[in-house]
Amino acid sequence: MEIHEVLKLFRKQMDFTQKEILTNFDPSVYSRIENGKQELKITDLKKIINVLSLLPEEVFAMAPLDIEQQEFKTLYLYCVQNLQDEIVKQELVNYFKELSNKNKNLRELSNYFAIQCYFSQLWDEIDEVKLEELENIYSLMSGKKDYQHYDYIIIRNAMKFLKKEKADVLIQKIFLTEVQQTIKVNDSFYYILLNAITSRIYEKEYYLARKYIYLAKKNDKVRKDFHYQTHLKYLENLLDYVNIGDYQYIQRIQEYIHLLKDIGDIDLADQISTDVKLVLAGMDEHIDKKDFPVVFVKHN
Repeated sequence: MEIHEVLKLFRKQMDFTQKEILTNFDPSVYSRIENGKQELKITDLKKIINVLSLLPEEVFAMAPLDIEQQEFKTLYLYCVQNLQDEIVKQELVNYFKELSNKNKNLRELSNYFAIQCYFSQLWDEIDEVKLEELENIYSLMSGKKDYQHYDYIIIRNAMKFLKKEKADVLIQKIFLTEVQQTIKVNDSFYYILLNAITSRIYEKEYYLARKYIYLAKKNDKVRKDFHYQTHLKYLENLLDYVNIGDYQYIQRIQEYIHLLKDIGDIDLADQISTDVKLVLAGMDEHIDKKDFPVVFVKHN
C-alpha cells in the first residue's frame, strides 16, 4: 500500500472525518493527499500521525518506503530456511551475479556482502569473500565519520573475516569514541559485538572476547533486548567454560538450546550447537576463519 492509502485506512478505522485531520488547511487539501494527488510533506505527515495517535512504525509497516529492499529480505530469509529450493535459489544467485557486475551503492554492497557471508559456505554459485573485497570494505568503513543502517549490517558481517586488529579498530571507532553513530537504528549495531565475540572465542583471543562482552552489556543497558541479552549470556557461558572448565557453563548452554527449540527457533538452536562443537573441538587446534558461522539476524 502507498502511504496515502494507509492514512485513509487508519482515518476511517478511527472514525475521523477529513476535516478533523489537518484543521489548518482546507478539507480539499487533505482529500487530495488521501487520493495521492498532492505531495505529502514530512511536517504534514507528522501532524496526521499525531492526530491519529499512530506510531510511525505502524504506518511504514503497511507502506514501506524501501519496497525493493523488503523483497530482497523476504527472498534472502526464504533461501536461508529453504536451501534446497532450486528455483528460488536461482533467483537469489541471479541477483548476486547482477550485483557483482556493477558499481554498487551502499545498500547493494550490504546485500551483496550478506549473500556472500552466508551462502558461499553452502552454494558453489556464490563466490567466497576475496581478500581484496574485504580490504575495500574495511577501507570504506574505517574511513567514515558516521555510520548508518547499511554500514552496521556490513560491519556486522565483516566481523567474521577481519583480522582482530582491524575488527578492533572499527569497534573502537563505533563504540568507544565520541565520533559515534548518529542513530542506533537497528539490531546490526548490537550484533557487531556478538559476531566479534564469537570470532575472538574461535581464535582463542579470550581477553578481547571478554572486553567485547563488557562493551555489549554496557551498550544494551537502555534497550535491554531479551533475545540479544540471552545470546550474549550464551557467549559469556561459552567463554567461561573454555577459561574455567566448569561443566555448569555447558549445562547452561544446553538449557538455552533446549529453550530455543521449545519456542520454535530451530535455526538459532542448530547454529549455537554448531558453534559449541566447533569451539570445543578446536580448543587444541586452529580453526579456519571461513568455517566460522555468522550470527544470523532475522529482523533487520
